[in-house]
Amino acid sequence: MSLVVVTSAVRSPGTTTCALGFALCWPGPVLLADLDRQPGQGVLAGFLQGRDPAGGGLLAVLAAHRERRPLGPAIGAAALDLVPSEPRGFLPGFAHPGMVDLFATAWPALAASLAAREEDVVVDAGRIGTAGLPTALTEVADAIVVVSRTGLVDLVGLRLYLPLVTEAAGAERVSLLLVGPGRPYQATEIGAQFRLALEEPVPWAPAEAAVWSEGEPPGRRFARSGYLRAVRRCSEALAERLHHSRALIGAPR
Repeated sequence: MSLVVVTSAVRSPGTTTCALGFALCWPGPVLLADLDRQPGQGVLAGFLQGRDPAGGGLLAVLAAHRERRPLGPAIGAAALDLVPSEPRGFLPGFAHPGMVDLFATAWPALAASLAAREEDVVVDAGRIGTAGLPTALTEVADAIVVVSRTGLVDLVGLRLYLPLVTEAAGAERVSLLLVGPGRPYQATEIGAQFRLALEEPVPWAPAEAAVWSEGEPPGRRFARSGYLRAVRRCSEALAERLHHSRALIGAPR
């Protein structure tokens, strides 16, 4: 099925929250994988309210790689339920910063195993970084969504780091997801400047986003909020586009 990588250039535009929102709103079975190389475990601490991965996540995947066991079954066993009784899983990320370097040789096998899964996969890749995204991820990604706010600092950072992604993956697989269009620059201006496809934008809504990022209890209006509707539109449009692309080439994974 499809593999979507969600990333960002600078600051904290809501990459993890957008990736989590995709997974919660995705129109079908999905696995959210935390592959952020600057570990923060935001989903575990926030949305999952400090849930203990109990030795699962990338720690278990690394152990399987070192023991030369297939990573497909290891990923399934290491994943948690994102939502009880729904086909939405979550693969927790690096347990400590030192794990990132230890994982260097495991990226190709992990990326191939994620791309081969039966359900769609959404990857929270964190920031692009000075060396770009892991090559193994860019090679198998069906789409790379770069999240950005619309202020000047964010756009300058985007100009610095975006070429590392477009040159590695090809601009046709890269798109921009703007958080807070009009604060101050409009989506049309930004799209024209960077010449990339634009996903459905997400409004600047810190209180609503905190339901996912911080695990805050949803208010009565959350289910009808413009923020939730925007994330749902974005995830559904992205899923439909990828499904259509697979149908055109006649090569579903």
